[in-house]
Amino acid sequence: MTWRWWRFWPLLAPLWVYLPGLFAVAYPGEQARFTDLLISHYPNAVFLRRALLDAQVIPLWSPLILSGYPFAANPLSGLWYPPGWLALALPLPQGFALLVAFHLLWGGVGVYRLARREGVGRIAALTGGLIFVALPRFAGQFAAGHVTLLYASAWLPWALLGSGRSAWRAAMPLALIFLADPRMALYGGGLWLAYELAYRHSAGERIRHSVAGVGKTLLLAALLSAPLALPLWEYARLSTRAALQAGEGLIFSLPPARLLGLLFPDFGGFPEWMLYIGGGAGLLALAGLMLAEQRRVRFWLFVGLGALLLSLGEYLPFVPSLLALPGASMLRVPPRALTLTGLAGPLLAVHGVDVLLALEGISAQRARRFSLAVVAPAAFGIALALGARMLTGAWGQGFLWGAGVLTLSALGILARLHGRLPARTWAAVFWGLILLDLGASGASLLDYRPLDVVMAEGEAAAKYLAAQLGNFRVYSPSYSLPQHTAARYGLELADGVDPLQLAAYAAYMTSASGVPRRGYSVTLPPFAGGEPRRDNAAYAPDVAALGKLNVRYLVAEFPLDVPGLELAARFGGTYLYRNALARPRAWVERAEETWRAADVVFPTPNRVIVRATGPGRLVLAELAYPGWQAWLDGEPVDGYLAHQVLRAVDLPPGDHVIEFRFQPRSVYLGLTLWGVGALLLIWLRRAEKGGGHA
Repeated sequence: MTWRWWRFWPLLAPLWVYLPGLFAVAYPGEQARFTDLLISHYPNAVFLRRALLDAQVIPLWSPLILSGYPFAANPLSGLWYPPGWLALALPLPQGFALLVAFHLLWGGVGVYRLARREGVGRIAALTGGLIFVALPRFAGQFAAGHVTLLYASAWLPWALLGSGRSAWRAAMPLALIFLADPRMALYGGGLWLAYELAYRHSAGERIRHSVAGVGKTLLLAALLSAPLALPLWEYARLSTRAALQAGEGLIFSLPPARLLGLLFPDFGGFPEWMLYIGGGAGLLALAGLMLAEQRRVRFWLFVGLGALLLSLGEYLPFVPSLLALPGASMLRVPPRALTLTGLAGPLLAVHGVDVLLALEGISAQRARRFSLAVVAPAAFGIALALGARMLTGAWGQGFLWGAGVLTLSALGILARLHGRLPARTWAAVFWGLILLDLGASGASLLDYRPLDVVMAEGEAAAKYLAAQLGNFRVYSPSYSLPQHTAARYGLELADGVDPLQLAAYAAYMTSASGVPRRGYSVTLPPFAGGEPRRDNAAYAPDVAALGKLNVRYLVAEFPLDVPGLELAARFGGTYLYRNALARPRAWVERAEETWRAADVVFPTPNRVIVRATGPGRLVLAELAYPGWQAWLDGEPVDGYLAHQVLRAVDLPPGDHVIEFRFQPRSVYLGLTLWGVGALLLIWLRRAEKGGGHA
């Protein structure tokens, strides 16, 4: 196939809603206070770039939050997703908007090619790509900061394009989906498997060949995913996520009443529940179901309905049982399955567009049935808008908009069905209606805020702390030092926000922070009422326990009247305390309360060198985790656990140099398997070019 990129220029039009992201930061609504872009992705990118440029290492461990965590095992680190590294060469955080736009464009091109493969014409295929790129769901995910989910979603059509062909063509995008965001891999892998089996069955292949092709592709995808998959498996087993309960995993399940969102946009609504594909696109999908060839159409209908059912989560009896399956803890927040509905909708619509453009083979009886069917949603929308007006005394914005779009779309489709509009004119009008409809809905989900205002959050305290000498950590019971600000100033936090947290550390911090845990939480400490500035005001921290984590400063939005804390500074309503019981980053102890400081001379993400004098036990205020190894004066030495979560080694008398290195076997094994996969991929490509059977 000859690529003619100029043909895809219409797919650029929906990206206008992301342009302000080049100069500002998107939030999910005016009342929102947080976005995952600043909580996770921006700090990780800043840390990765700093490690590459300053320390000249690829970081496998990060000290940024939670007193350290395995960076190589965290899917949100972006370490193993090669396209994500483009952000490191761009201004941050604005560069994420460019990456998101590129991925959506890439996904739209994938939908176009997939539609063409399914036999529709170029204009119809472009319509599908246009709908995909313009989906309000993606705008909502960008507002919420779920950029890795967007990256992964863009590869879904490309994985399906490899179906029925050589194994590497599907394995590469499947691996990239996993490396971008493993949560989408569970949905994407299931979709690919269903599409693959349906494609091979329809092509008349024998079951043996079908199973062999599926197995080969999945094996190759697993090998290419191994650098993240193996460390993640190790980390997840040791994390609080391993104890996730069914009710916690089904959080934000889609309420059945929200199914109206298929027909009516939820302006400014909750991003996770956004399933609107547009009134016009919905009626085009209906045309595909009623007028097009049924084999492909049925597949996408089942995909769309299946994803809708999964998104209902706790409201359906069979969905909770799915959480007992291996890896199902990644399925937290069931409405993320709606991304598959967002793919199925455009691919249903392309078949409707194709039939309406050609107007061939449509019997008078089918045309009459379809005419009635296409008018019904518009009539329902008008009735619902009028009913809402009568009950509330006000026009519901979403109902009124949806009724208008459905009515205009129905009139346009009927005019084309009866030959009243030329094909190209009709397509151009419908493109404009789709862009207006989906663009308005998507834009309503994005609240852009000035970059300088966002970056100033907690900056006064951060500047003060960055000016202090030595290695130390900071703890805040009120998220007074946002993670993006801490990362900018190179500060290390004992608290943190991340879906994966070491269970042993969470238990230690429950006692050290004084804040009780009630089930799974992405924040440490938890914020029971969702109000970080005041939720934990009643809990007194154990400053001695925090001191063993090298927490020298505490920052809070409320006074902390605790012995051992002295007020060091105040910035408006933010209190900054110095912890008199803080210990250094490393110390030598003979008894728990008898210790002397050791000298940390070379801290980097993967390596820490300490000079200390024995005898005694050297304790490093860094978390113990599989893969950390110790050398005493150049000789390997066994380390062990101290103070529940820290690393320690025994020292004989005299002066010593102790080196800790992070050399996780899971990462090295994963890279070895990736190398095997890369060689296998190259062999399969060469076999394909040489006419072999790959």
